[in-house]
Amino acid sequence: MCMSMLSQSLKIEEVDYTEDYDWLIILDACRYDYFVKLWKIGKIEPRLSLGSCTLEVLSKISRIPHSVCLTGHPFVLSFREKFDKVIDAGFDYTLGTCPPWYMLTAFNLFYNKMKPYKRKILWFLQPHHPLLSNPTLLIKIFEDEEGKRMTPQEKVTKAYQEAYRKGILSKAYRSNLALVLDYVSEIIKKVDGIVVITSDHGEGLGEPLRPEDKPVFSHPCGREEWELRLIPWCVIDTSELWW
Repeated sequence: MCMSMLSQSLKIEEVDYTEDYDWLIILDACRYDYFVKLWKIGKIEPRLSLGSCTLEVLSKISRIPHSVCLTGHPFVLSFREKFDKVIDAGFDYTLGTCPPWYMLTAFNLFYNKMKPYKRKILWFLQPHHPLLSNPTLLIKIFEDEEGKRMTPQEKVTKAYQEAYRKGILSKAYRSNLALVLDYVSEIIKKVDGIVVITSDHGEGLGEPLRPEDKPVFSHPCGREEWELRLIPWCVIDTSELWW
């Protein structure tokens, strides 16, 4: 079913991060339509995000009780009050992100500290830029090579538009999502209970999902386009998995 038909036939619920789960895996800037093409485990439904950028989502998100959050996301680390405990997974300043292998390493190191909490959250930075796989699009977070002549949002938008014109933006985003899902698969093999995979917001790749939406690039705040607002909510019961 295409996205325009989906918007007409379904009433999409807003995401609620306080629902019951044992593990919540948040993939930053993960679109629903790309996720369902790459991930085949569990029951997947669309949800509407709380906003179109991470800061907007974090400002609106309710405090999650009995929770621990493992992340290397700088914005999430600045909203520690939303969780009972936050564990820093680290940040690679050469790549300009917290790569998924940092998250897997930190998960293995801090698993026993996370386990006692009712809600255990892993907040990945992927598939958010920089796009690390093949083809790459290495737009570092917080870096401005234009000598501050452009805002960070303007810089990413310009880079995305150029990649779109070259025909590599969708491929780079899809590859980056596939990369992080490989690490998510490794983590799911090591946990028990109910696992939910979701996102904070979508991503603008110049591909409108509704007829009324215009193309958008990256994820500026305060927007309503479904490229930015439609995210997955995937529920997995690990007791039913056969690896």
